[in-house]
Amino acid sequence: MTLRGQHVAVGATCLVAAVSYAGTVTTWALGWFVLPGAVGAALVGALLGARRLSTAALIVGGLLVLGWSELANVVTGLTNGPAARSTFAAAGCSLVAAVVAQSRYAAFFLAAVAGVVAGALILGTGGEVPVVAVATAVCAALTLGSIEAAHRNWTVRPRRSPALVLVALLVGAVAIGVVLVLKQSDPRQPEVLGPGRAYPAIKPAWTDPLATTRPAQPQQETRPATHRSSGSRARPSTASVKPRSASARKQDTSRSKTWLYALAAFVLILLGIALLAAARLLAVRVAWRRLRRRLATGTPAERVTGAWAWARLRLEACHLPLAVAVSPDTLADDESMGGLPTDIFRPMHALGRAATSAAFSHGQSVRAGDAAAAWRAAGRAETSARDLLTRRSRVALAFRRPAADGRAR
Repeated sequence: MTLRGQHVAVGATCLVAAVSYAGTVTTWALGWFVLPGAVGAALVGALLGARRLSTAALIVGGLLVLGWSELANVVTGLTNGPAARSTFAAAGCSLVAAVVAQSRYAAFFLAAVAGVVAGALILGTGGEVPVVAVATAVCAALTLGSIEAAHRNWTVRPRRSPALVLVALLVGAVAIGVVLVLKQSDPRQPEVLGPGRAYPAIKPAWTDPLATTRPAQPQQETRPATHRSSGSRARPSTASVKPRSASARKQDTSRSKTWLYALAAFVLILLGIALLAAARLLAVRVAWRRLRRRLATGTPAERVTGAWAWARLRLEACHLPLAVAVSPDTLADDESMGGLPTDIFRPMHALGRAATSAAFSHGQSVRAGDAAAAWRAAGRAETSARDLLTRRSRVALAFRRPAADGRAR
């Protein structure tokens, strides 16, 4: 991932984390102050942090965050929730995350992202938007994987590995499982960590399927006590039984919907993994076919040379590579089989002779039949190499594509 891509990834993660303030402030304050503050602070921190000005980024960005929070305090007033504090918490943590992501210890930006969500918890969101926390965990996993891959492979272009997406999906599945377990084991309404919430009417603009809903408390009617004769049997009042049964049915319905959402999320994750695997298989197959088509074109001598190159690439993909010093002429004259199994050495020996003749003889002396025989020998060598692999190695071979330099990866 390029440096600009890292900036976008960190900013997007902070933006998703800042959505957790939807239960703290109104939608108007969220859209005009909290989210723009988080994105702007991440942009300032990324631009200055990329130029090795981390201290200046924290000072300048901190002043900008403080000024933006004060503006939110003046504009929003008292009816939009703690907009100033929410803006300061989201923007400040986003600034720190963007600066830390450009340092040597890039993984510590996760602590700043967690600070964005923790600020929402302290200011009163509680457990109203757990789906935002799950989305934040997935985005943070994707961002961390891309940044770490770029840091490890700074000398070459990093690979686009599907394992990063799979890990992010697994992180999301684990986060959803934790939320569901907590919801089922502890039905109490989440409490705020800070002072008492002063804006109970502010709710998210959507219904969170993972949120814990407090069941409505039945109102018990107080009736004046009536004196009955000792011979009459008192009948139990059913006034308080009906609300309890309705509340229980509502709670059961909520639990069934929660597990239905969890099952749907699990099915979607499996479907996403299957689609990624199918896309990878298709991309690998197309890449190898393009390479084979490119090597099998040209004059007969060029096609014989292409067959030798194809055989070497396929043997390397099967983890049976030829030594770097092995050339077609050395393999054609070598009877020690070059460390290869017998079933692979025989077609490679014939292919080496054909490639030597194509490379050092006159171009017109190589006919089309010789090129076809060379490709048949390359095919026999590839088939023999595949037969020696285990089932697990064959599956890995199906996902291994040729790199830009021709080497299989």
